[in-house]
Amino acid sequence: MATDPIFFSKLQTYATPNARIAAIGVEIPANAVSNEALAQQVQAPEELRNKLPGLIYRTTGIEYRTYAPAHTTPSELAVSAVSDMLARTDTDLAEVDTLIFASTDMDMMEPATANILQRQLGLQMVNAFDVSNACNSFLQAMNVGNSLIATGAARKVLICSGEMGSAVANKELADVDELRVKLGGLTIGDAGAAMLLEPSTDARGLLEINLLSLGEHWQLCHVPERVDWRRHGGAVNPWFYLDMPELAKVARHYTVQYMKAYDDVRAVAADTRVLSDTFDFFIPHQISRRMIEQVCLESLGMAPEKVVITAHRYGNTASTAIPLALRWLIDQGQLELGSGQECFLYGAASGFGIGHIRVRV
Repeated sequence: MATDPIFFSKLQTYATPNARIAAIGVEIPANAVSNEALAQQVQAPEELRNKLPGLIYRTTGIEYRTYAPAHTTPSELAVSAVSDMLARTDTDLAEVDTLIFASTDMDMMEPATANILQRQLGLQMVNAFDVSNACNSFLQAMNVGNSLIATGAARKVLICSGEMGSAVANKELADVDELRVKLGGLTIGDAGAAMLLEPSTDARGLLEINLLSLGEHWQLCHVPERVDWRRHGGAVNPWFYLDMPELAKVARHYTVQYMKAYDDVRAVAADTRVLSDTFDFFIPHQISRRMIEQVCLESLGMAPEKVVITAHRYGNTASTAIPLALRWLIDQGQLELGSGQECFLYGAASGFGIGHIRVRV
């Protein structure tokens, strides 16, 4: 098998899953901000501001991003997502023994936002902690939750996230050249997500986990932009810096290489080299609609009906993007928990982190 070990030397596979997804909830703020409305919030020369809506759409394919009210906290978005989950299912929060807050954002430096969320949810004496790995935070929390369930250290793991990306979007543009590192901030949106993991009793659950990072690229996307913020007593999150053209090249290169290497894995396991024949849905991190189309449809030739894209609706909602896409599929009647359908959750994050979780829902 000619698989590059840099990608799959630590691949976890489970013929009999340890954990399954029992429920999903989301919080999508009602304020959908169009490119035109966003341009009016930007401080820039008039000519640039007038061109901005078209530039954003042509570059990213994003039409809207969702903004929560100013001063909303990440934990509040997470609480709303849990409420949505409870309204849709018969989940009993009293059975939760582990609470993981997994996000790029946080309420404050200390304590863990999971502790604040625990108080808001009224959970008593649970193991509550944060997991942070940029936009892959949620996938990493699923990895941790799966391991805890596998070892018997947990039985009901509630994973939550809340993203207030609007708070770190830099809306001051001196000229078009600044778009190179500030355009990414204009695509991010706010959202909350919640997922309950519990022990699997059949073939449904997490089938594969493979998460890794290439740290040499970490400077291409980061918060804060001012690396000396601590010495100068600045805010924790000054603004979101993203070298979009350079990170796009890195992301395209490694994603295409990753998925081609995964072809070798599936050729042995599933006796097919047609990638999209091996799953029902491919759900990538929602960096941008254009990026997903270029990589998944053009470079990898995936079946369009299997590639889930929500970035144009909600913007890039960081760690909540994949659970939001799962919930969107369910709401559209295309996916049902308990159905046995297979989803390939592909993460990409500043760091630079990549990897996947394959799950039979």
